[in-house]
Amino acid sequence: MKNTFLEKLQYWYWSVVPYHWRPSNLWYKLKCKLWHKYTTIKPRYLDSTWHDRDMVLPHCIFEILSQFIEKECTPEIVEWYGEEGHKIVVNGTEKYVRDEMQELYDWWHQKYNKLYIEEEEKIWQKLETYLPEHTIFKLCYKNSWSKKQYKKYHKLLDILEATAQQELKENMHRLINIMDYMWT
Repeated sequence: MKNTFLEKLQYWYWSVVPYHWRPSNLWYKLKCKLWHKYTTIKPRYLDSTWHDRDMVLPHCIFEILSQFIEKECTPEIVEWYGEEGHKIVVNGTEKYVRDEMQELYDWWHQKYNKLYIEEEEKIWQKLETYLPEHTIFKLCYKNSWSKKQYKKYHKLLDILEATAQQELKENMHRLINIMDYMWT
């Protein structure tokens, strides 16, 4: 088989110039760095200020799920249902992985980031009605009824936060269990 001059030149180029330094690969890296930041996760429910890592972690992994469902998870690419559909066992029940993803997605956007926040705001508003203008110490020694109401709402707030944290941890575990199916 005779090689043409262009083929010989191409083989020489491939042997001399490393793959990572070829112009097409450099252009792709530049595009990914500037426009399509595939490895950069910006959680939509967190602002750009400082947040502790225990808050950033769940927001990032659920943002990855959200982006996967919104941008990549189409029926044309992967057969999610039917005989070839991927299934997983959750709490002793077999279900399609796509349904599990959608359930976690809906919980994250509808319940955790809306319902819990709304409930927390209502409780804080109730707490503020029992707080004096400057310090809580005036409240503790001034009016016993206000003190009881304050404790009641504060305990309610603690219960809500504990419930939300427990449900968050459970759903993070569920998301980690379906991690292997998040490819297209």
